[in-house]
Amino acid sequence: MAPDGTKASMSAPNTVNNILKTEDTRPKPTTDTVDSPPAAATSSSHGMGPTPQQPQSSNNKNWLGLDMKRESDRRRTYESWTVLFMDPHRLSAAGFYFTGRSDVVRCPFCGVEVGGWEEGDDPFRDHQRWSPSCGFVRGMAVGNIPINPHGQPETSFEPNRSRDVCGPFLEIRPNAIPERGMSNGVHLPHMSPEELRKHGINQSRAPDHPAYNTYEARLHSYDSWPKSLKQKPDKLSEAGFYYTGKGDQTVCFHCGGGLKDWEENDDPWVEHALWFPKCLHVVLIKGTKFIDDVHLSKASKPPVKDIPEPASTCASSSSAASTSTASPSTEQESKSEVKVLDDARIC
Repeated sequence: MAPDGTKASMSAPNTVNNILKTEDTRPKPTTDTVDSPPAAATSSSHGMGPTPQQPQSSNNKNWLGLDMKRESDRRRTYESWTVLFMDPHRLSAAGFYFTGRSDVVRCPFCGVEVGGWEEGDDPFRDHQRWSPSCGFVRGMAVGNIPINPHGQPETSFEPNRSRDVCGPFLEIRPNAIPERGMSNGVHLPHMSPEELRKHGINQSRAPDHPAYNTYEARLHSYDSWPKSLKQKPDKLSEAGFYYTGKGDQTVCFHCGGGLKDWEENDDPWVEHALWFPKCLHVVLIKGTKFIDDVHLSKASKPPVKDIPEPASTCASSSSAASTSTASPSTEQESKSEVKVLDDARIC
């Protein structure tokens, strides 16, 4: 609950009323149409009327081109969401997109805004509570486009364990496998702060590079991205990476982890989850089921068979000062598995 007791506010079209509801005040049902949100209540059980205020506009550049009637587009607005016990997948499936202000979310169909979230809150039930006549929560044909035919969000957030990486370069040697995430069946939205800390998840950690907090800012960093490189800036930006301006070096705005030496068929989300499974951007946007699937796929990858070539060759990395002798199979694996990570954090 917010310090001032604020839970929800609503703004109706063609009016300047933006009503702040107290916990004990329920909106009065009015009409069933989407274009007419519930009328403002005039009193509460405590005798204190709601406080009118001027409707606020977020003007988030990251929303340009987004259609908030699409669940997938609503989900994209949660890139900077930090309230880990409230699952962005469930919020977007419940009709909400993030306004960019504190923990306030908004429904594009009725205009209700809800904030002051607490652990255990159900976004759909809160939507029904504060806007019972909203066409979306009443199951009316309002033009909502769910991610899947049943509109069910992905809700399983299972915390993962990874190393902290410090220093200008980290070389991943041939045959090295990134640390597996823990798959313990815990659902992150219902975990207490103590449990989050126990599993190494810092729910209050701010992004390492807040200047690139939005998709738009990250995409703009690729203005000097070499055209000869096959990786697409929009895909890299979506996965949380901004361009450093050097070679093909990219860095995640949130965890600070860096990747370079991109190959044409690399999937930025997969690589991000593979090497930095504890990154909050990956956890919040993709969920840990995706992270676990990436690691399971890596672990189940069959070994490369020996190729009849000279008995020994030299495998090296641009960031390594030493060389190592590798068998033909190791050399083959190194071509597909060696990835040099450039960590932008300074210890």
